[in-house]
Amino acid sequence: MIVCVTGPDGSGKSTQVGALAERLRRDGRSVAISTIWDAIFDPAFAGRALFGTPAQADAYLELLDSTARMYFLCHALQESLVRARARETDVVLLNAYWYKYYAVEVAHGGDAPALRTIASVLPEPDVTFYLRLSPARAARRKEEFTGYETGFAPARTAAAFESFQVRAAAELEALAAELAWIALAGDEAAPVIADRLVVRLAGLAAGASA
Repeated sequence: MIVCVTGPDGSGKSTQVGALAERLRRDGRSVAISTIWDAIFDPAFAGRALFGTPAQADAYLELLDSTARMYFLCHALQESLVRARARETDVVLLNAYWYKYYAVEVAHGGDAPALRTIASVLPEPDVTFYLRLSPARAARRKEEFTGYETGFAPARTAAAFESFQVRAAAELEALAAELAWIALAGDEAAPVIADRLVVRLAGLAAGASA
């Protein structure tokens, strides 16, 4: 089963993916997590990749236009997904997936149909949970901001993040409606969100086996 937890930057995706993985493993399910820069930390890539840290990746992305960035981001997502699937677990958990990057690239000025075409090579999850959180709330959660999530603004500030993320949020909302994601309030306490994820996923699994 492929399960995606997506949402805007700062919505708590990594926290919830980790919590869901822990709950599923506690219940006896085997789980693999797929996050975009997993290959950076794969020993096979040591000394052979374009960069060795997410910060270096951010600097590289600033050099590209939106179409080239989307190709590059999808290549990283595919590599991560291949590694996760190779572990042959019961569940693969996708962190953010192409949805977040597509929304951000549209906010960067990318051509939406072209970006969707690039992302179409990636498989659709069995279920996607959407952590809905306003850019203002997300900005207050974050201690620092990357160039990518601020639109490569000269000053990587909370104000730049919020202004840019408003555009990305609109694209995520459109995807959520189109693809019938399960939306959850991202401003609830993390344990409460984790409980909701587990309950909804258990309900979906029970329905599929009925």
